[in-house]
Amino acid sequence: MSHFVDNFWGEKNNGFDVLYHNMKHGQISTKDLADFIRESVTIEDTYSRSMTKLAKTTSNNSQLGTFAPVWDVLKLSTEKLASSHLDLVRKLQELIKEVQKYGDEQTKAHKKTKEEVSSTLDAVQNIQSITQTLQKSKENYS
Repeated sequence: MSHFVDNFWGEKNNGFDVLYHNMKHGQISTKDLADFIRESVTIEDTYSRSMTKLAKTTSNNSQLGTFAPVWDVLKLSTEKLASSHLDLVRKLQELIKEVQKYGDEQTKAHKKTKEEVSSTLDAVQNIQSITQTLQKSKENYS
């Protein structure tokens, strides 16, 4: 039966490096996510403004005749659509703040962990070096 404790370090004792790099790349992923959401906010904001502008132009059209009810519905639906996208912009801006807060916490945790596990990293590198030296010695003397 295989146990976690027997396999944690992985092949050639690379388990620690894998965990460390995953944590480091988590910061990059968090930044990429925040950038993506920022770009979405810009697009949604532009779209909302354009729809609001379009809704205002419908009031310039003739309110008389058979199309009057259609213009009213178009204006109302366009205003609601613009409002919905503006709400989405606000919620995405809040999400950006939360993602940035998470990223800051992640950076602090990474620094703290880096300081705490530096001795472990040194030990792992020593083990890897000794293992390579041992393997070469075995090959040379076999």
